[in-house]
Amino acid sequence: MDKELLLYNYFSNQLTVEQQHQFEELLKTDIDFKKQFDFEDNLKGVIREKENENLKAKLKGFEKEIESATPVRKLPGTNYRKWAMAASVALLIGLGWLGYNSFSGPDYENLYQENFQEYPNTVYAITRGESVESIERKAFTDYELGNYESAIGNFKRIPQSDKKGYVDFYLGLSYLNSGQLDEAKKLLVNTGASNEKFKAETYWYLALIAIKENNKKTAVEYLNELVSQFDYNKDKAQQLLKELN
Repeated sequence: MDKELLLYNYFSNQLTVEQQHQFEELLKTDIDFKKQFDFEDNLKGVIREKENENLKAKLKGFEKEIESATPVRKLPGTNYRKWAMAASVALLIGLGWLGYNSFSGPDYENLYQENFQEYPNTVYAITRGESVESIERKAFTDYELGNYESAIGNFKRIPQSDKKGYVDFYLGLSYLNSGQLDEAKKLLVNTGASNEKFKAETYWYLALIAIKENNKKTAVEYLNELVSQFDYNKDKAQQLLKELN
């Protein structure tokens, strides 16, 4: 197993489903691998922040140049040079935006928002007036109310001896709903590997996570697995495959 290749594929959004499993396992078991990942992840964040600062500086430069520009020739009621420069900047930005959306692939965030729906509680019946307020009941009550941070805390408090096979699935979804994608991925990958009842659902949500992370290759792999093996959200998965390709 080439650990450097795993890191490279992760940061370039090219991990296969099998590599994703290996990657998650190494993060949990290999201290040096985790340190290297944290270092490169932090470095990536610094680079992104620096690029944003450079872009802001360039835009401020454009703004100052436009403000200090002197007229070359007048159009009625306008400053021609300022108008021309502003139009040029607007055109460049517009072309860049069009190029990004038309040629860089699908709008991943939009695809995610259009297809993501919260998964309902289908395993634990919450009965009003129930005398025993168990940790599991609290967790699912929070989940149904959309109190995902509280649900996470309560799902994690369930003793291992009392933990049902579906708990990690709903804990993973609670992380996903609260925007904690890495934690959600770990739990959903484990659920898909160990719980046949929710295998189709884990493929669907792992595909959506990959889409949110602009990881087309992994998303396509999960969607193909879903379409070939299950009926759950099959039509939606087929439509997503068309839009991704």
